Amino acid sequence: MTVKPWLRVLVAGAAVLGLVGCSKADRAVLGAPGCPDGPVAHVSPRQVPVGTVWAWSPHFGAPVDSRQKGLVPGWSDVVSVADDGHTTVAVRADGTVWSYGTNVAGSLGRGSLERFYEAEPRQISGVDEASAVYSSGATFYVVRRDGTVMAWGQDRFLVRAGKREGHDGVATPQHVPGVRDIVSMGPGLLNAFALRSDGRVRGWGINVTDVLGDTGGTRLTTIDDVKGVVDVASAGGAVIAAKADGHVCAWGNNAHGLLGIEPRGGQMGRPLLVPALKDVVQVAGGNDVAYALGRDGVVRAWGRGVNGALGDGDTSDHARAEPVRVAGLPRIRRIAAFGLTGLAIDVEGRLWGWGSGLGLGRYAENGAAHPVRIPLPRRALDLSGHHVILEDVPPTR
Repeated sequence: MTVKPWLRVLVAGAAVLGLVGCSKADRAVLGAPGCPDGPVAHVSPRQVPVGTVWAWSPHFGAPVDSRQKGLVPGWSDVVSVADDGHTTVAVRADGTVWSYGTNVAGSLGRGSLERFYEAEPRQISGVDEASAVYSSGATFYVVRRDGTVMAWGQDRFLVRAGKREGHDGVATPQHVPGVRDIVSMGPGLLNAFALRSDGRVRGWGINVTDVLGDTGGTRLTTIDDVKGVVDVASAGGAVIAAKADGHVCAWGNNAHGLLGIEPRGGQMGRPLLVPALKDVVQVAGGNDVAYALGRDGVVRAWGRGVNGALGDGDTSDHARAEPVRVAGLPRIRRIAAFGLTGLAIDVEGRLWGWGSGLGLGRYAENGAAHPVRIPLPRRALDLSGHHVILEDVPPTR
């Protein structure tokens, strides 16, 4: 088909007018390099040695006579833990799922939406063959050994894979429809993201900041233009993904620089390459702040730095688009985020934290601009919120 010259001029003029109407931040995002293809990833579920669970700070709003810290009774042989601050859920090696804490619109999985506190863990019925657990606020997700996902808790919308039906929570575990072949997850407060064994990312939920891509829907979708992913995390207004080649890609809102682009602002549903990051093996996301762990054990942070969340010595409400090294940490092997708090386990099994005092509790009630060490009785294996999995004590001879 021959395109008439006047039509070419009209299209070109519209494009120029569109760019003229864009801010510098919008143009920077539009012109940023996309996520490179890289190698195909074949991702397997992460294997964590079994251990016991240690609470290093109490649940928010827990009764004054409840456990403040220490071993969680009955939680041995644990391989995964998820703590949203009010409720904590654990997966044991036999595939059973257990919970304790405050029931927030069904977060304990007990069949009740009423609010109450349970000091002792109890098994959640209706879910088995579990391999890992994740949380987004008071909504919990369990990845099962067959790659399916079950969920329950405060947000029915997220439990039903973005299907708008009712407003009450879900008090017993339900299968998330259409979600299969999943090895891990990185859910956020308004949306959820799941990593398939082929390195593709699936998402559902609220899409105000284009975290589900260029779609107007809320239902389950595959994120286009990003492959070879080995880890994914929601960071509030954006999603961060680590790829098999060590690159990091991000999509969503760049108001706090989470896409790694200056000037900050604008948003993009197409995954973009975050410059200056390489050889990354894991990512974590908090409230508009992101962390990346390099193969060399170095942690880098970018996004919103309020209360010291970037670990850069600055507690003011500032932002960085260029990832900065979190100074004062030894070589790290596992990272996590809890709101505006960064957490890390070093190669010796010691626990470190920085950022908001809400996440650090008694160890830095006013927050920490640099990492502080949180004492533990034994080596830590994995972590979530105020709970860590500790290695088992070797049997005495």
